[in-house]
Amino acid sequence: MNTDLLNYVNFPALIINEQGTVVSRSKHIKHKYHINEGDDFFALCDSKVSLSEFILNFSNMPLGSNDKCLTHFSFIQKNIEVYVSIISKQPILFLIEYSAELLQDSSVVDLVDHSNNLLSLVDKNYHYLSVNEQYSHKWGLQKADIINQHVITVLGEEAFNRVVKKELDLCFSGKVRTYTDWFYSENKNQMLFLKVAYQPVFDSHSDQVNSVAVTVTDITDIQVLNEKLTEQAFHDPLTTLDNRYALMAYFDKLSATLTRNDCYSLVMIDLDDFKRVNDSYGHNIGDELLKAFAVNLKNTLRADDFCCRWGGDEFVLLLAQGNTAQTLVTARYNINDRFQQLQEKVYQVAKHKLSLRFSFGLALFPQQSKSLEQLISIADSKMYRDKKLQKLS
Repeated sequence: MNTDLLNYVNFPALIINEQGTVVSRSKHIKHKYHINEGDDFFALCDSKVSLSEFILNFSNMPLGSNDKCLTHFSFIQKNIEVYVSIISKQPILFLIEYSAELLQDSSVVDLVDHSNNLLSLVDKNYHYLSVNEQYSHKWGLQKADIINQHVITVLGEEAFNRVVKKELDLCFSGKVRTYTDWFYSENKNQMLFLKVAYQPVFDSHSDQVNSVAVTVTDITDIQVLNEKLTEQAFHDPLTTLDNRYALMAYFDKLSATLTRNDCYSLVMIDLDDFKRVNDSYGHNIGDELLKAFAVNLKNTLRADDFCCRWGGDEFVLLLAQGNTAQTLVTARYNINDRFQQLQEKVYQVAKHKLSLRFSFGLALFPQQSKSLEQLISIADSKMYRDKKLQKLS
């Protein structure tokens, strides 16, 4: 960033280095506050924040981040709220924008209203003292409908009681708070995933917190994208079943909560002669048959069972046996009974009627092993043994 560009902006802003020295400043701040390059910023302002605390609070911010940390200075006998962001790490350069003076300077109000962040000021009674245009627009309200109203009127009673009140109270005790959560906008009938930062605003003559400055960043699009990527990472795109990575994650959670009497059957399924379907009818028919089988397989499951496509024409199930430890013979008999109709199913795929049988092997968890890899190996060996027996018979 060319620091000389600050000479051309119409809002109060300056850049300081890691020694607290003013490197560059806008004409606005030069004329209004008589700050010049080379001045010691912390000597000019009567702030409770020292240079070392300032560096500690802000030097870990990501370079080039759109997120700006809101803080508070008592500067030339005036309460001033500013945004601080890092524009360079080597050497460290801090950009300070005077963005919410309590004196309501017109250019400052304009800057706040054009901020991409949702900005608000909340008093100790949880009433709004001020909000910017972005805040009111995001919730589908007018500023006049928000200012002097209780936070509940915008965020709703459920969100206020669940998280907002607790975080505000911690901030009123002097703590800086940040978190992310889902919120519902009733007026816009949509869910918003928001990054929220609470900064205490201290009285200029005491250590009392007068209000809380709230900076909100809407990251709904990012969260939705992350959830979609997670969905893709843990699901098979053809059958829409979970995949092997989802099985690994599920097994880890299961292992962490396993009790002494829990028992599960890990079942490895392999479709018999499936290559013949692809060779005879083509891979498109084969894919449709796999999808139809996956639907029927999933329909055999109970609420606490798990199923995934392991790969190709192989599937893995984790079947909960409750608190009753079973022998392999009993477990296999019960699973055979559950799969009977599935083994006899005839599938209509395009103009073809196709039967589809499968072999399976099982292993008991945790009786035979507490390792997923070993359980898969045991079930896989028994499944291929079952397949050979079927061919011989």
